[in-house]
Amino acid sequence: MMRRVCLTLVLVLTGLAWTVAPAAAQNLEQSLNRVAAAWHRGDAGAITELGAGAGISIDVDGSTVGPLGPRQAAAVLRRVFEDRESVRVRTSLTRAVGGEPARAFGELTWDVRSRGTTIPEQAKLFVALVHERGQWRIYEIRLLR
Repeated sequence: MMRRVCLTLVLVLTGLAWTVAPAAAQNLEQSLNRVAAAWHRGDAGAITELGAGAGISIDVDGSTVGPLGPRQAAAVLRRVFEDRESVRVRTSLTRAVGGEPARAFGELTWDVRSRGTTIPEQAKLFVALVHERGQWRIYEIRLLR
């Protein structure tokens, strides 16, 4: 009897894990799409609203700061956007890596040009996320050119 109850409990929990996993994966893709859209607009406030409770670390060309609170992170991002104009931002990779709390990362490809020029450059944006308060939150951003 006890063995049957344990087996039933394991099957129920396994079933719950299978129904939650695809939803979390879809939520991850949606979260990265929101980051990409905000990055394309140069909207530092929208990006920092998606930040983790412990803050966001930002690495621009090898110079890392943080973790920063929303206001400080927004100030750093505004400096990144001030002399650049987005042409296109697209998600090129999404991976959930597990753990507790769950972690994931995404890679965005940013086609960008310096203001006043017509020739775009391509940069890679690495976004690390943690699953907090029922959603994916940014805890690290790395801009690589």
